[in-house]
Amino acid sequence: MSHRPWHRLLALAGVALAGLIAVAGFTLISGQAAVVITHGVSMNPVYYQGDLVIVARAPSYSAGEIAAYNLPGKGEVALHRIIGGNADAFVFKGDNNQSIDPTKPRGDELVGRAVLHIPQGGLWLETLTSPPVLGLLAFALLAGGGAATTRHRRKQRRATVSRHTSTRPAPHQALRSLPAPLRISAALAAVFAMTGMVLGVLAWSGPVEEPSISHVKTGTRMDFSYTADVGRSPAYDGTVAQSPDPVFRKLANTVEVQFTYHGEPGTMSVKADISAPGGWHSTLPLTGPETFTGPDHQGKVTLDLKALDAKAQAASAVTGLPAGQLTIIVTPEVKTTTGADFQPGLKLNLSPLQLALAGGPDMLTATDNATTDQTAMTARMIGLNGVAITAIAARFVSAVLLIAALVIGAIIVVFARRTAPTDEAAAIRRRYAAMLVRVHPMPVPQGRPVIDVTTFATLAKLAERYGLLVLHWARSGVETFIVQDENITYRYRPGAEPAPTQPRQEPGAAEPEHVKAVHLEQ
Repeated sequence: MSHRPWHRLLALAGVALAGLIAVAGFTLISGQAAVVITHGVSMNPVYYQGDLVIVARAPSYSAGEIAAYNLPGKGEVALHRIIGGNADAFVFKGDNNQSIDPTKPRGDELVGRAVLHIPQGGLWLETLTSPPVLGLLAFALLAGGGAATTRHRRKQRRATVSRHTSTRPAPHQALRSLPAPLRISAALAAVFAMTGMVLGVLAWSGPVEEPSISHVKTGTRMDFSYTADVGRSPAYDGTVAQSPDPVFRKLANTVEVQFTYHGEPGTMSVKADISAPGGWHSTLPLTGPETFTGPDHQGKVTLDLKALDAKAQAASAVTGLPAGQLTIIVTPEVKTTTGADFQPGLKLNLSPLQLALAGGPDMLTATDNATTDQTAMTARMIGLNGVAITAIAARFVSAVLLIAALVIGAIIVVFARRTAPTDEAAAIRRRYAAMLVRVHPMPVPQGRPVIDVTTFATLAKLAERYGLLVLHWARSGVETFIVQDENITYRYRPGAEPAPTQPRQEPGAAEPEHVKAVHLEQ
């Protein structure tokens, strides 16, 4: 009896532990927290390769905190320290990096702030969430309770001296006979085990990452301009003619075309296409391929108007067609590292009097609004009842749930065995308390046959069949359970050998046969 308070306290502690694990699992699944396994050396010496960090969403973030954010288009998470900025654009830098991060995420784009660090926990997580270990945990969880019950039954058989069949209840009956805290713990363990196995199967049915195709607008743009030194004259306010104004050939015959490229890095070469109204055309390479690595690139070419006009006049002399007004299209040809081509053109009209821009000032900007399909590896998501969770988080949650279920199951088995009745009568009183009525010792009515049954389960079946209660008393260390119908008394005494009895004999009546103990079919 002195152990019962400790048993209840530990059982309640198991329930509280299960509740905490359930809350933690719900927090991870709902996206309020995430699991990050560190790679690389950017956060040494705070974090090392293979560490596990739990990050949780916060209402606000400040400089000096370590937080995680998603890398655009990569399906990966960066875990670095905030060194500046605000909720509109935070500035991050790894403690072991020389430069700041190029990405400046907003506050609502952050995955969360680092709240728990487990050194080398990522390596343990990958081991614990591997299929062999998950299978072993599930097997241990399912087989542990059965093995403990079998051992207890064998021990019970060795200890008992009665020839009666054991009245130890079936597993589901034993569960109902447990105290309320242990029953709640058992239910939570079952829920954890089923959820953990389902999540484990879903998490390991595919890779952690999967390719994702996204349609991205290129946003590539080319800005053109041109200038010419015209000297000081009444035609211009200054000494330089600038786009989109025309360039009068009497004042200048050399024009410099500038261009600024915004887009993906790659290589660029520039050409000029010259054409005349009569159908003649020619292509002149202006600069060879030039490689650039940044998102912006500037360049310029020089147009010799006299040389271009002379080339057209020479062609006219051969063909007999008048040269007329020439059309010059300056085209920078860009080949990006992703294989996309961008070939904007600046169209100019060349006449004997001037070089003018074809169209309005809008023609000085060329934009490519096409979309490209980009393939990147992103975290595989697992959907469960409308809630999405990453595969790596599902593996972590499944391992935690299975381990929690195994621990809770072990606690239940230990305390169930400690609180189990030590004798058959106590087991009967505990299991069948609802149908027992304790009475004072009572004699067998005269003339009523008494039948000793071999198991209490048989007596319980008879009571249920006739809608009766089981009367119970103890005298001289012997406990008696009886069920009385209209004519017969059925009796069971734990640990006692059934002795044949006889009804009261009337004077002059024939000697009756002894009524033997019978075992009724259940």
